[in-house]
Amino acid sequence: MKLFLKILYILFFLCNVNIVLSQDIDFHTPIDSPFDLSGTFGEYRSRFHTGIDFKSRGVLNQKIFSIEEGYISRIEVNNYGYGKVIYIDHPNGYTSVYAHLNNFNTEIDTYIKSEHYKLKSSTLKKFPKKDELKVKKGELIGYSGNTGGSFGPHLHFEIRDTDTQDALNPLIFNYEYLDTERPIIRGLYLIDEENTLVSSLPVKKEIRKLNDSTYTTDDIEYSKKTGLGIDIYDIQYKGLFNQNGVYKVDLLIDSILVYSFKMDRIKFSQNHYRKIMYDYISAIKNKIKVLKVFTPRNADLSFLRNNDFNGILDPIKYLNSDISIRVSDWNNNSSYLNFRIKATDSKDKISTYDGIEILTNQNYEINKNLSLIEIRKNSFYNDLLLNISYERDTLDLGEDKNPFRSSITIKIPQAISDTLELRQSFIGRVKDEKITYINSKRDDSYIYAKTSSLGKYIISRDTVKPDIRPINFKQNSNISNRSSIRLRLKDDISGIKSYNAFLNGKWALFEYEPKLNLIFHNISDKIINEGENTLIINYQDGVGNKGIYKATIYY
Repeated sequence: MKLFLKILYILFFLCNVNIVLSQDIDFHTPIDSPFDLSGTFGEYRSRFHTGIDFKSRGVLNQKIFSIEEGYISRIEVNNYGYGKVIYIDHPNGYTSVYAHLNNFNTEIDTYIKSEHYKLKSSTLKKFPKKDELKVKKGELIGYSGNTGGSFGPHLHFEIRDTDTQDALNPLIFNYEYLDTERPIIRGLYLIDEENTLVSSLPVKKEIRKLNDSTYTTDDIEYSKKTGLGIDIYDIQYKGLFNQNGVYKVDLLIDSILVYSFKMDRIKFSQNHYRKIMYDYISAIKNKIKVLKVFTPRNADLSFLRNNDFNGILDPIKYLNSDISIRVSDWNNNSSYLNFRIKATDSKDKISTYDGIEILTNQNYEINKNLSLIEIRKNSFYNDLLLNISYERDTLDLGEDKNPFRSSITIKIPQAISDTLELRQSFIGRVKDEKITYINSKRDDSYIYAKTSSLGKYIISRDTVKPDIRPINFKQNSNISNRSSIRLRLKDDISGIKSYNAFLNGKWALFEYEPKLNLIFHNISDKIINEGENTLIINYQDGVGNKGIYKATIYY
């Protein structure tokens, strides 16, 4: 026991030493722009947000700088995720990440363009050698953009522990910024933690604001194990309207701090637990981000491990107690939600539920009227009941109210004899009267696909090839006054799977921006000849409908 406590003390000491040392490091600012944030560390996204987002005055091409000397250890160019991104390893043990860039500096751009043409690919991932691309502190490395999974010009900026690749809150490193506003508390929710098989919307309690810092609600009577959830956001100052996440949440019962967490470090291997740290059904049905002020079942999150108490209120233990939830931003602006809970005898009627019980530690193969559902163990976070049916060519997995930890396979029977029709067929998810394409495979009996959502699925078909048309030039036009060649490439059903462009028979780099249905080639690549040029673009969609675009242009 003494040895265990000693080890625990050493780990605690090292963790705090790391934070103290980080606060002594003088990193350069990564962007030449006001320190206004459109996203904070750890907030709600498809996963926990592993960096901070700098606003870039709403425009592209704000200058981006290396925060410290080092070398570029990784560069990626993608149509999704981080888009154009640079990773820099620094000698002090940290790695900085700069994502959604519009472009790189001249040296990096020359390097990356060479790789594009060498690999004949518009996307790539490179790991330069240690001495290949060195950078200095404060050196211009690129320009802010909107590439990848970005929905507005900004810089996504991360600092990671180089050895573990854990994401660290960049605000630890002495980045100061204006923040004059307290977090806003919009709602309190009671989440049923007694019935573990059936998910339902949490009960919302109306709250009212007493003063600048304090909210309250009427006394709450409860009769079963209950978790508290809150709908909250933070703004920096009046006039800056971005609704960001908070830094720290504390739960006090009868004035005693019993549960707490803050966003300092996130392990990427644990990032998916965001799905259960926020109430899933509230997000899906009502588009509300309800943050749980307790540890969800089966959630292995490092930033929750310092709690001896899981935060779930038990009416046997807490008969009549004062509750206070304190939420704080990085600059320690805090708001409080205070109320009283009272335990009562259960008045709930005994309910019965239909469905197949799915235990997380087992594999399942479920047949429904010739359809087949394959569920591997640990596909879900918790045990649940599934109501599955297959009628009128529609496979219904039940209401989408349970998050997936990993995908399952669904197989819908097919008897399609025409080879073209079969190739163009796919499994589509039906939601709000719209069909969403899912990458599918086929065999003699089924069309099948992997999915990570409950809901309704059918076999659908895409018979139309993608649409392509020039934007800034015409057939036989002169482009000598253009800086780029731009075309619209769009497919409304199964999406663009691939494309390749050629100028005078040689592969040409055309970058792709899916959000704008845009492909473009920069004239500065210098592969266009003086005089007449032949442009050919081959393209296909997700089910293999192909097309060829041809044009003659002059330069």
